Amino acid sequence: MPSNDMTARMYYDQGRQSYGSRDYNAACDQFRRAVSQDPQFVEAHRYLSESYEKLGYRHRARKAWEALLRITKDPEQQDDIKKRLLSLQ
Repeated sequence: MPSNDMTARMYYDQGRQSYGSRDYNAACDQFRRAVSQDPQFVEAHRYLSESYEKLGYRHRARKAWEALLRITKDPEQQDDIKKRLLSLQ
């Protein structure tokens, strides 16, 4: 679900730019800020999780996926997240 918080969306947009440029460290910083600003910002959680994976930070990725699983309501997305978590074991 998109965020209604303009600051969170700004951080998310900056994170997406960094992610698109494959600057995953900068992307993580921005997505963490977005999630901190709006803890229910599903897309920011997802990209944060994926950015951690791209950097090889398996433990951080796992924690981020777990946080996303707690707030995701869509059963298909929950199944996808569970598969991602299994791949990180």
